[in-house]
Amino acid sequence: MHILSLAILRSCSFFLLALPALVGAAEIDLPAEIAATAEVRRGEQDGLWEKTLLVRFPSERRVLSTSDGMLTARAAINHAAHPLLWHRLGSDSKGYALGVRDALAAQLELPSATVAQMSTAADMDHIAVATRTYGPLTVTVLATAGARSNAIRTGVDAGAYIEGAETEQKPAGTINILLLTNIALSDAALARSLITITEGKTAALEDLKVPSSYTKEAQATGTGTDNIIVVSGTAAPRATYTGGHSRIGELIGKATYAAVVEALGKQNGFHLPGARRFGDTPVGRAKRASDLRIALLHLAPVPGDIAGNRARIETAIREAVRHGADWVVTPELAETGYNFIARIGSDWIPPFPSNWVHSLAAIARDNGVALFVGIAERDPGTHHLYNSVAVIDRHGSLLGTYRKQRPIGGAEAWSRPGGAGQTFVVDGIRVGTLICADAWRPEPAAKLAARGAQILLSPANWPPVEGMGPGDVWEKRSRQTGLPLVVVNRGGKEPELNFSRGESAVAINGRRLFTFTAAEGGIFYVDWDRHRRFRSVRTD
Repeated sequence: MHILSLAILRSCSFFLLALPALVGAAEIDLPAEIAATAEVRRGEQDGLWEKTLLVRFPSERRVLSTSDGMLTARAAINHAAHPLLWHRLGSDSKGYALGVRDALAAQLELPSATVAQMSTAADMDHIAVATRTYGPLTVTVLATAGARSNAIRTGVDAGAYIEGAETEQKPAGTINILLLTNIALSDAALARSLITITEGKTAALEDLKVPSSYTKEAQATGTGTDNIIVVSGTAAPRATYTGGHSRIGELIGKATYAAVVEALGKQNGFHLPGARRFGDTPVGRAKRASDLRIALLHLAPVPGDIAGNRARIETAIREAVRHGADWVVTPELAETGYNFIARIGSDWIPPFPSNWVHSLAAIARDNGVALFVGIAERDPGTHHLYNSVAVIDRHGSLLGTYRKQRPIGGAEAWSRPGGAGQTFVVDGIRVGTLICADAWRPEPAAKLAARGAQILLSPANWPPVEGMGPGDVWEKRSRQTGLPLVVVNRGGKEPELNFSRGESAVAINGRRLFTFTAAEGGIFYVDWDRHRRFRSVRTD
């Protein structure tokens, strides 16, 4: 069946709903004792996704909703739509959400008043489901969450919205929680559960160290648009109290905490300290205590395979950590592949820092490794696109991006030229970055040296091509600047270019010390004494 909406024309209480194109639906497994079914229905409107979580009950249930109040319900929904869709709706957002509920109720042949509803801009693909049980008690929480743009600390942050006097759109970002219990809850227990759920949610935000979006030094307690739906079960024993001292309250709090942590990890890249620690047994040769081990991820990205490339990068980072890496450097556009634009376009590129970059920051923090990762970047203010390297220190701090100064036409026509280029201080060392063709002419490297760079890192997608380099470009830049230059190139093939003979390299004083190649990709390591000595590290 279709999910519903959009093209809502609001005139008093009149709504015109257009059914979007059907994309599909996916079921979510719930414990049998919950006696409910759940699915996510997918559609799109004007090319923008719509996804609705629909939970149905075989009989009437007592429900408390922060959107609808107390009701007797046969279903509950959490409707997600693309953030741009909510932005276009503006002040009609509430009418849109109710219109979706009404149309879906009609499809289910149910009165609208028997469908509890809430809505979100969080992606329903990032839903988290957590179940906790004890003896005859079972609770399940289904949560969606976004807290990067609208997190608040209640009691500290100001509120500007006055109902009936709207002057601007409310900010996006919300945590929606749907709680299902197998046992019957009294109306008082339903109400008390809101406190327990809120405590579990706030504990999750605190442990994730989510800051207020408005008072950066303050710990967030929620977002300004959070919603909760609590659905009573029908089994015995009936509960009249759901506070933290009760067993059912304990389960509610723990399930809420787990679901919110997972949902914020999926949606925003918030992760508990230690959650992204790999914990593998170290292997390989030991390094001198004062040396830095640099891992050159000479990968073979697949153009347009964003999820696959991200997974390959994370797997390679894990392997590098096992081998004692301090810094990990990927090729240029390791996230996307070089000729990605012809396959998937650029609309998908998220504002920097993306949720995945935040996840990389958690990996850096939990494993004590600095990361230099080739990405496609969208400036959050101007929305301009750049071929960039994201720099993250070993504490998980996002130091920023270096943007390629000399993007090549054709495959890189989507990217604007970056500025003069900044340096980054990592482990007390000032690092300069050059992306591929930035090394072709002397000026970019010279400017980085003038800014105090002590080493140059150069992620690249540069196959040896007659008349197009790289030739001895890297040796020239190292001689010109007097700085060591570490190049991380790539392997593999794309239909447009063959990178299988691409070379990663280390050059200093105009001389190439090491050359590394791997037709299908590999990982290479060098130990650097932080001055002028490099040593290649064997891993066999």
